[in-house]
Amino acid sequence: MSLSSTQVSDAPRVIKPHWLMRLFGRKAVKVALVGTEMQLTLANGHYLTVVPESLANLNGLHRGWLFSTLLLTTNKGAVRLGCLPNSTTVRHYQWLQRHWLLQLQPDMEKTVAAIQALIAKGYPKTSRLTHVVALARQAVSRFARLPDKTAFPDIDFSPFETLLFQAGWDDTDFNLLRERFINSELLTYRNLFDAVESKPLTERQRLACLIDEDNNQVLAGAGTGKTSTMVGRAGYLLQSGQAQANEILMLAFANKAATEMQERIEKRLGDCGIKASTFHKLGKDIIAAVEGAQPTLTPLADDDKLLAKQVNDWFEQHLKQSDYQELVLEYFQHYLYPLANPFDFQTEGEYFDFILANDIRTLKSEKVKSLGECLIANYLLRQGIEYQYEANYEHPTATVFHRQYQPDFYLPEQGIYIEFFGTDRQGNTAPYINRQQYHEDMAWKHELHQFHGTRLITLYHYQHTEGTLHQELDKQLAAFGAVAEPLPVQAILETLREFGAISAFAALLADLLKRYRANCYEPGQLEAAIAQTANPEQVQAALTLLLPVVDDYQHLLTQHNHIDFDDMIGKAITYVKSGRFKSRWRYILVDEFQDISDARARLVTYLRDSVPDASLFCVGDDWQAIYRFTGSDLQFTTGFTQRFGSTRVTPLDLTFRFNNSISDVASQFVLQNPQQVRKQLNTFSRVDKPAVSLMRADNRVNIGEPSRLEVVLSKINNLAPPGSSVYLLGRFGFNLPDRGELNRLARQFSNLKIESYSIHASKGKEADYVVVLGLESGKHGFPSHKQTHPLLEALLPAKEDFTFAEERRLFYVAVTRARHRVYLITDMAVASEFIIELLNENYPVELNEFDTSLSQQLFHLIKCIKCKTGSMVPRAGQFGSFFGCNKYPLCNHKERGCAKCSSPMTRKGRFKVCINDACDNWVPVCPKCGAEMMQRSGPFGAFWSCRNYRKEGASCGHKEQAIEFIRESYVI
Repeated sequence: MSLSSTQVSDAPRVIKPHWLMRLFGRKAVKVALVGTEMQLTLANGHYLTVVPESLANLNGLHRGWLFSTLLLTTNKGAVRLGCLPNSTTVRHYQWLQRHWLLQLQPDMEKTVAAIQALIAKGYPKTSRLTHVVALARQAVSRFARLPDKTAFPDIDFSPFETLLFQAGWDDTDFNLLRERFINSELLTYRNLFDAVESKPLTERQRLACLIDEDNNQVLAGAGTGKTSTMVGRAGYLLQSGQAQANEILMLAFANKAATEMQERIEKRLGDCGIKASTFHKLGKDIIAAVEGAQPTLTPLADDDKLLAKQVNDWFEQHLKQSDYQELVLEYFQHYLYPLANPFDFQTEGEYFDFILANDIRTLKSEKVKSLGECLIANYLLRQGIEYQYEANYEHPTATVFHRQYQPDFYLPEQGIYIEFFGTDRQGNTAPYINRQQYHEDMAWKHELHQFHGTRLITLYHYQHTEGTLHQELDKQLAAFGAVAEPLPVQAILETLREFGAISAFAALLADLLKRYRANCYEPGQLEAAIAQTANPEQVQAALTLLLPVVDDYQHLLTQHNHIDFDDMIGKAITYVKSGRFKSRWRYILVDEFQDISDARARLVTYLRDSVPDASLFCVGDDWQAIYRFTGSDLQFTTGFTQRFGSTRVTPLDLTFRFNNSISDVASQFVLQNPQQVRKQLNTFSRVDKPAVSLMRADNRVNIGEPSRLEVVLSKINNLAPPGSSVYLLGRFGFNLPDRGELNRLARQFSNLKIESYSIHASKGKEADYVVVLGLESGKHGFPSHKQTHPLLEALLPAKEDFTFAEERRLFYVAVTRARHRVYLITDMAVASEFIIELLNENYPVELNEFDTSLSQQLFHLIKCIKCKTGSMVPRAGQFGSFFGCNKYPLCNHKERGCAKCSSPMTRKGRFKVCINDACDNWVPVCPKCGAEMMQRSGPFGAFWSCRNYRKEGASCGHKEQAIEFIRESYVI
């Protein structure tokens, strides 16, 4: 019990020395209580104030055989009162301590009450417990330690002891408090969690609802019930009295998602007053609250066609200005495509993939085979020099085995040929090019021109990389007397218009404008992003063309007093950050958090920081982050703690959608990227056989035969109950059947509910069966090799180092739309890298559900030996059927099929062997030039010689007397 000050005399005390010492002149000292101070009056009349905290010092009283000593700390330093009688000194010291304790006790009780109130506020979050420990330590610092409480039986020491205990709390104590809280709340709100959704919430969902750190991240795998968790969380906050409805903010990204969430809240929680909102509506409401009126949305905001037309008009207006014209032509000539060095690629096929993915074309829209050739063509055009790309050489060179020689460029008016050779200053070739053979070809071309007396300009790769290509071209043209007559700028612009380059670039500017606006840049942010790009000069050149259009757009908005969707976020950030908007939301819940952008993350952070004790609750799945192209930044999910501060992560690990087989394939696949958050996904449904099936078949269909899709749908139709749903999914819309074809399939398979979606559009949906189409390689394949414009790349979040990281997550999304079974359709001749990985890494995929041809099964044996990444596919030419690389015309490698059965042949050592086990055909390969060898007859009997034997041009004279083939040594 607390002791009041009236129970102890406040009268001053006189501390007298021992009578013996008084005989020697020692004087008494007086101690008086003056207000809240203890005042010490010395014998000389000086006044000192005792420091109360020093009275907790166990060394303040020294008891000897005859005398005692008091050590007191005062405002003027330490004071030693010695030679005091033992009989009274202890009573004097305890009197001092008693008044000190009585003085402290009300403050300690207030602090304990404040701490209890903090603890009672709800979940023991780290920031709150840290504050509790800080309060306790601040209080404890006033007494450090307690005197012997047996000397003060009438004083309640519990506040002091409580604070001493709380001042020593660490993470172990924090966790114990949280465990007690959660166990209590689970019991208290069991009925809520059992009934808030159609099925009782899982243990992990309940934990996610209860845990309330300053920042809470819920990693919700596909089908694990993230929306149920959001609703459960909101219901718990209301029912527990921790929040009023107007203190809870629930955010979604799309209107449809927000509407569905609102409907779910009203259905499960009734008319509780909570409103789900999109980020844009939130921003609009914040603007209205500050400005006093709802802002007006520009018509350009939700009409992409209207915006594109407006940007095109602005672009055309700027093209009337000479300075801007020069900037555009400079950009088109030098910076239109990503800069890449052929020497940086490991295989010729990889370099060809780059060329194909970027669709590299000249200003006249000609497809070329290198950036160097593109620069040469564009320069010739600007100089007014007519050229022909890869025209046939004027003298015949073709043979049965070699096509007609086609120099890179021919200038008909000057009669000059140009060859661009891919060598560096030391004569080295790219790593995938045979240096010796390449130099032999170079020498052959030089000799050919010398023999026929034709004029040849030779240019080299190193001149391109060193920036001297145009100067060298000028020099050699002048040496031949060629005179340049530069075309007028308008003539070149008209050429660009003719081939659609101007309208295409205007469309790109519209995309860049949207991305630029959406980022809501803070000072220096864009400059820092550009500095981090591979080619800042190229990016800056594009930005220089964009900024006038940005200004036009902003002027239009200002003129009409309009805003766009990006203003809704940008202006809201400004108003919240500056304090002009006063937030009331203590609980901010964000759905699909993996889709958040930098601007939205800033808005959420400023809202959280503007309200004391506010918390973030973010539900998402980094495995399903597929919207980087809209500005979504995965790092806010994978690096959540670093971005937002101390965080509690709760994974939802039980999916109710798909079975364990689908989960095994999808999880193993997405986790090949080490940057994805590791989590183990368990499934409610379990099967003991593969539920992901691969159909491998030629994409060409013979008349009268069912298509590959029809074969798969027939299989589903036979095993699925009537009314089963089937999704046809594709990386791009053109991978899917058109409306007419989809209606025909619906009639043909009337027992099935067939729908088609792009994979992006399928996000958040589910079906009984899924069929994934378009699983091919290339620019419009899956994964897509399509390249992002360098400036657009700079305006997007930093790209991950892992190749095809987002495409891999997109494949995960496609596979996890299915409840029961997934079908993957591909042609192995052009198969997606993802399909090849599934096969090479032995994923648990069904391979025997459909008949598969020999060439589809043995696809890996008929790869292109020249470019290394292409596949040999059947082709027909003027000399009959053959197999050619599917990367033609960039790669012109071709092979004969088997002379006996027409099947593809594969290389085994120095032989070409038919892949058909039923066929025993083999052909030796020339060890000198790589051509096939054939058996001939001579005056001394039969012998083997190269097919190029005694041929003009690239002749090969290699021959052998006998060649032995042992089939057992070359088993396929």
